[in-house]
Amino acid sequence: MRSALLVLILNLLALVPSCGQARAQGGMDANPRDRFIAAMTAMEQLKQHKDAAAFVAQADMLQGGLPISETNPLKVPHIGEAESLYERALAVQGAHWPSAALRRAKLLLAQRRDPESIERALELLRRAAALQNREAAFVLGGLMEEGAGGRQDLDGARNLYRLALRSGHGPAGLALARLETDPAKANVYAMQGVKLLFEEARQGSADAARLLADHYRSTGEGPERLRIAIEWYRRAVDLGDDEAALRLGRLYLDPKSAMQRPKEARDFFLLAAQRGSIDAAMILAEDPYKGSILGVPGSEAELWLNRAIATGSPHALVLAAEIRSQGGEEGQKAAKALLAEAIRRVDNDVAALVAIGRHARDGVLMERDVPLALKLFDRAAGADSVAASYEFARTALIYPEEVTDDMRKAALERLRSAADRGHAKAAVMMGDAYLRGRSLSETHEEALRWYRKAAENGSAVAYIRIGDFYAGRATATEALRALEWYRKAADAESAIAMVRLGKMFGEGRGVPQDQALAAAWFSRAAAMGSGAAMVELGALYAHVGGPDHVNMARESLEKASRSGDLRAPIALAKLYLVRGERQPAENTLKKSAEGGSAEAALQLADLLASGQPTPEQANAARRWLAFAERTTVNDDGRLGRLALVYLKLPDAASIGHGLAILEALVRKNDAEVMTLLATALLKGAGMKPDPARAEALLRRAVQLGDDGARFVLAKAYRDGVGLPRDPARAFALYRELYNEEPGDTRVQLALGDSYARGDGVPQDRRVAAEFYSRAAQQGDPEGQLRLGTAYLHGGGMPRDERKAEQWLSRAAESGLVAAKIQLASAKLSGLGTAIDAEGAFVSHLRAAEAGSPVAMIEVARALIVGLGTQADPLLARTWLERAAALGSSDAMFELYRLNEIGGSANAHEAERWLKQAAQSGHAAAMYRLSLHYRQGTSGQDDAAAREWLAKAAQAGHAQAVKALARQASAAPQPE
Repeated sequence: MRSALLVLILNLLALVPSCGQARAQGGMDANPRDRFIAAMTAMEQLKQHKDAAAFVAQADMLQGGLPISETNPLKVPHIGEAESLYERALAVQGAHWPSAALRRAKLLLAQRRDPESIERALELLRRAAALQNREAAFVLGGLMEEGAGGRQDLDGARNLYRLALRSGHGPAGLALARLETDPAKANVYAMQGVKLLFEEARQGSADAARLLADHYRSTGEGPERLRIAIEWYRRAVDLGDDEAALRLGRLYLDPKSAMQRPKEARDFFLLAAQRGSIDAAMILAEDPYKGSILGVPGSEAELWLNRAIATGSPHALVLAAEIRSQGGEEGQKAAKALLAEAIRRVDNDVAALVAIGRHARDGVLMERDVPLALKLFDRAAGADSVAASYEFARTALIYPEEVTDDMRKAALERLRSAADRGHAKAAVMMGDAYLRGRSLSETHEEALRWYRKAAENGSAVAYIRIGDFYAGRATATEALRALEWYRKAADAESAIAMVRLGKMFGEGRGVPQDQALAAAWFSRAAAMGSGAAMVELGALYAHVGGPDHVNMARESLEKASRSGDLRAPIALAKLYLVRGERQPAENTLKKSAEGGSAEAALQLADLLASGQPTPEQANAARRWLAFAERTTVNDDGRLGRLALVYLKLPDAASIGHGLAILEALVRKNDAEVMTLLATALLKGAGMKPDPARAEALLRRAVQLGDDGARFVLAKAYRDGVGLPRDPARAFALYRELYNEEPGDTRVQLALGDSYARGDGVPQDRRVAAEFYSRAAQQGDPEGQLRLGTAYLHGGGMPRDERKAEQWLSRAAESGLVAAKIQLASAKLSGLGTAIDAEGAFVSHLRAAEAGSPVAMIEVARALIVGLGTQADPLLARTWLERAAALGSSDAMFELYRLNEIGGSANAHEAERWLKQAAQSGHAAAMYRLSLHYRQGTSGQDDAAAREWLAKAAQAGHAQAVKALARQASAAPQPE
């Protein structure tokens, strides 16, 4: 049954006439020139009057903004002049005074939220309310309800709302209804407020119509209430309300709304921009860079962007910088200039303060400057911005060395405030702070409370955190709770949660052990590109082995496929690939692709294009890519991956097409695609390397929230691949990632390596070992290898041969070749419990069978002398030749020695392998080859000897360096 209030409003709506029919139809509105002339004329007329009422009227116009010119309708507020005029009006008593006090107080609260400004605003509002200004009483009540000035007073707020309502102020009735606990009384208050607002709207108040729309949009759900809200917004637009046009445009643009209508949204944004809204102009300007949802042509977007820049609005300048930055080197220069101008003008523009702060903190379009970022976030947070409070807290906690104790305390208070007000990421960070004891005493219950608060807002990260919380407990009940939360995150497409589920089933942790189910979860995560899942799959099958487990996993995935899960065939193919079974993977993908799966077609094309494809494979890859492209709708992520496969193909046409797709997606501000293109530009994959643009794209993607971009950028800075090496920047990025996802083993290893090497941070092997331990305990083979090595050599912890062997063995069992070699070396050297030549040979043999040239050489050496196995020089030669075929110069040099001094010496073969090793860059081979040529008698041999000696010295061979020095000292000196 409809409520009495809803019936009332539906009846009232029919009575309100439309006031001018200036609805947004193709953006029709008054001529910008006419609006400009009217505004300038009105201002000039007001300036002719020197009374206080005229000062208030002038200040109102200046605060609302004046059009820039006859051709640019956007309005620029003149806040400083408005403040001055309000103060002049307040200096004179009279009928105008309450209105001037109200406006000055509201401006103070909008501009600054420091204690002094709040106290001044409160005093002005008290005096205006005492002089019977109903809106002043209402605003003062809101501040008391909020607790501005340090003390919340709900009773005082109610009294002021009642006073305002008795004076005929409609919004006060709605405020009283919100605070009332008795539903019947609340309904009475709401009806009173709605009636008053309706009367004002009928008399031509655009503000009243907009307030009614806001009320119905925010206080209930359902299409009927939304329709009422839209009708009131339309009435407000007809009455000349620019803000209503902007809000209506946003409502029609909202993808979560049942009323999403991009064309109508564009019309209302255009109308709002023509009436002077800079916000609307910016929405139109960035549409082509955000997927062209509104369909704004590029030329029109450029026009509005230039108009927004002309306003000098800091927020507009930042947006323009971000758009211009995507235009190559010239665009980068323009972007930096625009950002510098935004910093100069920023003042108290909250949105601009937050945006510039992010650029300063993340090093986007400007050098990283954490103190500046904190200062900007602090200013914005002072204006009561939830986003700024979160960013300040996040920055202070990530960069503790940049903050004082007072700032750290303020950061936690602001983080708590943002979390209390519904900021999901802030709630997750609060939970982290409690759980990890970061500046707060460790309280698991409080951590869980904050995680649940974030989960209520749909945060997949919170789902995982809650799952981790329960997974760490011992009881079966709590393990089932962990399972429930991980499944929620997996349903939200979290690969991390899928890996967690796989490990629970694989280890039988709190649930019945089920290797097939574990493989299914790992495979689904692997199908999403999770490297951790691929490692887990490899470890699982290296451990359990046998065709039965593959069959069980296949049955599980086929069952999922029959139930309509289109990801199951992809996961099954990944399972085959992890086991090295390419043909079954190819067949599985082909069958799914033939059934119409665009994702399977893309995966199949990628498989066919990998490595050095034959002409037949390349042609097949092109066909499947074309099919995937035709059938991919509204999935920019897949299109980006598809473009990268085009870049793998050998022909220029495919590469050009791939680049065109990527460029189009980058223009849509797609952060994931920016990362993909930047990675290709760093590697020069299918194109000329462009490190400068790659860095700009990655920084922009970081700012847009793509963690993958942060990881790629950090790795590039750490390794100096494509970008100048900058370990400090790399470490800062890794630390940010760790603070947001402490369970990511890639980040744990990167931080461990940084501490172990002193790369970008003071060396601390103990901290490094802690990070390695976290990764190892999560089952990461690289973490197990590093932890085992740390125990073996006492790196950051006491030496422990038993634990070293335990961790190295676990890493080796997962298939990690380096672990097998390290384990073999430990057994051979006696660094472990005892010298074990046979065990060393077995470990080296396993690594050699897995394709390691280093292990192949060690196997050959053992076979030559019979160490840990029976001597077999012929088999040794075979292993060396396999390693040489893989390009190992060490193996080539060993073959030279075997043929030169072995039991069956062969001078011709020895010389052949020596030359191959030297040509492959082996320093000792270069030196030996120089000695070989010295034995010759011709001038040509002498020249070759000098050439190879110089190369050996350049490669760092000590004897070659000394020989060159002797030759230089023996040479006759010029007279």
